[in-house]
Amino acid sequence: MIIYENSIGNFINECYQGIIKDAISEKMHQHGLGFSPSESESWHNSLPKMASVLNDDEIGKEINVAIEYKFETSRKRIDFLIYGLNESNQESMIIIELKQWSNGVKDSNKINFVHTYGGAGDKDYLHPSFQSFAYKNILEYFNSYVQDKNVDVKSCSYLHNMDNIYEFILNNKEKYPFVEKSPVFLQNDEAKLREFIKKYVKRSNRKLIYEIDNGRIRPTKEFSQMLYNALKGEPIFTLDEEQANSVATIIMETTNSIEHKKRKTIIIKGGPGSGKSVVAINALGKLIHPGNEKPYNACYCTPNFTPKQLFSELLIKNDWKKAAIKNLFKTMATFSKSSELDYDCVIIDEAHRAFKWKFGNGVKRDVDMVDKIFYASLVNVFFIDEDQIVTKDDYLTEELIKKYANKYKSEIIEGNELQLTSQFRCIGGYDYLGFVNSFLGYKNNKMKYRVKNYDFKVFDSPSKMWEEIKIKQEKYPKSRLLAGYTHEWVSKNDESKYDFIMDDGRFKMKWNKYVDYSYINDIEQFDRIGSIHTTQGVDMDYAGVIIGKDIYFKDGKIQFNKYANAKTDKASGIREADNKLAEKMIRNTYKVLLTRAVYGTYVYCEDKALNDYLKSFIN
Repeated sequence: MIIYENSIGNFINECYQGIIKDAISEKMHQHGLGFSPSESESWHNSLPKMASVLNDDEIGKEINVAIEYKFETSRKRIDFLIYGLNESNQESMIIIELKQWSNGVKDSNKINFVHTYGGAGDKDYLHPSFQSFAYKNILEYFNSYVQDKNVDVKSCSYLHNMDNIYEFILNNKEKYPFVEKSPVFLQNDEAKLREFIKKYVKRSNRKLIYEIDNGRIRPTKEFSQMLYNALKGEPIFTLDEEQANSVATIIMETTNSIEHKKRKTIIIKGGPGSGKSVVAINALGKLIHPGNEKPYNACYCTPNFTPKQLFSELLIKNDWKKAAIKNLFKTMATFSKSSELDYDCVIIDEAHRAFKWKFGNGVKRDVDMVDKIFYASLVNVFFIDEDQIVTKDDYLTEELIKKYANKYKSEIIEGNELQLTSQFRCIGGYDYLGFVNSFLGYKNNKMKYRVKNYDFKVFDSPSKMWEEIKIKQEKYPKSRLLAGYTHEWVSKNDESKYDFIMDDGRFKMKWNKYVDYSYINDIEQFDRIGSIHTTQGVDMDYAGVIIGKDIYFKDGKIQFNKYANAKTDKASGIREADNKLAEKMIRNTYKVLLTRAVYGTYVYCEDKALNDYLKSFIN
């Protein structure tokens, strides 16, 4: 979202006239965005410093700048952008993170962080150049225009009040290797920053920011390679400050726990698509490849089969051996045979799906598998989202985690700084997730959705929706139909039968078959319908979601019918649950299904009134 853009000449004039703060405040109000007095004060203090840098005869006054540019994926905003064309006539852009820090900095125990007195007081802050580097990552790995046109994106930070005596800390390339690509400029570096700008932006190209803003959010194919590289211990790849802080906290607390032989439990909260796996894999990579230090005995565990299988398939494709994967990626049943403190750190992804005991895992009924994880690990990290609990066996909650931690005298580490709020799966971003929450009744207010980047449609028949999904499969092979579990699985024992017969018989489909690899990657199941049990925790291209009659609209609100759940759904336990829990599991099921797809979600509701109600949310 473009908040403020102008030519350098006009920007300098507004700074020297003392009206730049008011100009940006007005633009923020026009876009309905709130801001704090401290933010307003930062515009007043920092932007004239940038005007001084840009006031140079060799920097064209017709070149453009943007201030407080907002990403679709999150609530984060870029402080300052300079963009245009470089010496080769290639479209180019420089991201500058501005800081008013002046009280000095110290090293931090948290990787990629420094300690100073900033806007939130005396504490650890993400290194400003890593912050701008993360913004660069978002543009390069998620913006279609930047990818297709090969826009040259550079990043840096400018701490205009910071004495250059602290350069030995902030520019320490061994501790902060990213400063090679994303340099930091201090109080006396105005001339250096000016030369940096002149090197990469030579001429005006005002439309560039509009092209980027209109570009679709599209994860690049190289994104999966970044996760693979992370497991090899290469430099941490994160997309925002929340993710970076979570990775740094896991590494710091594990190191501290080993040194003091003290148990710790870290709770990290995050909704679907918020980057929990990005944090988990980056942290795991740094723990097993800590540089010159002895590797930690760390592993990744998820109660959900599907994401673990997808990671395994990705790594095998990149020449990992099955034995190495088995050593890193564990099932919960593995820990039933572990001795006390076998592991320095166990990372539990999708912790809301963790079970206390589950038939078929080769574990006796009296063995509490969650308890065994605590018993076996010095540090345990739980990634949890209670809004994704969808079956009776989804046992863990924040409250229960704390009870286990107290039993083992494990220090609990949690808080707002360990909460992931951005949306990096659905290209509809933060707004799309808010709309889904509103429609399903997580929020009381009705939040309409303005269809822009994300392809969202409501269909009046499942047949028409399936025709659209088939078209998408030609370009996006990981596109599938999904449904709430309200149709009996009759084809399980008789392949001649259909599980879904709708549209007066024009629509006939079957549930997906059980296979020992991920359903989404099985090209032979392109015409099968996936359930919550085979799709939770994975990314898809497009999803066509059938909302069954377990949700309907009546008397001006959505209502729930647990008895519409299929009798063959033995896993969820929805039919036997009390009404409150059943409602929670049904609502959570559809939240998961509606947030699986990267590029678009199509919906058909079996209840016509609900279908019409859903349409009323769309602008």
